[in-house]
Amino acid sequence: MHSLGITRLVVVGVPPLGCMPLVKTLMNQDTCVEKYNSFSASFNSKIKAKLATLRTTLGMKLGYVDAYGIIQDAVNNPKKYGLIEISKGCCGSGTVEYGDSCKGLSTCADASKYVFWDAVHPTEKMYEIIADQAIDSLEEQLRG
Repeated sequence: MHSLGITRLVVVGVPPLGCMPLVKTLMNQDTCVEKYNSFSASFNSKIKAKLATLRTTLGMKLGYVDAYGIIQDAVNNPKKYGLIEISKGCCGSGTVEYGDSCKGLSTCADASKYVFWDAVHPTEKMYEIIADQAIDSLEEQLRG
């Protein structure tokens, strides 16, 4: 990428996979599955270390969006973001359906109060929260 003239790059970290309703359902847990969150955190640490190396060796301006931290904070402090439901998604049962399997299923009355749209993906509201925090963070990281 650098050889193509790219001087700025943004990488979005992996979210806390153990907090996804599908993972919690499959692991029969009411709370986030720490084993999977540890995998996510480890991956993110490696990505951040690699970005630091690239920043130094290539002189690129590199940004990192901490999706893990943002979603984890929303799960731990939902009221801070105007959220209510952190355990299940808005579509269907909210515990196993995702993507195309949500087609034709009932949805919650107010998705803006949910962290997850389906058993895997965040809601539009959660993406808005991520985007707002990403913009604030990236303005500082990519300045110059």
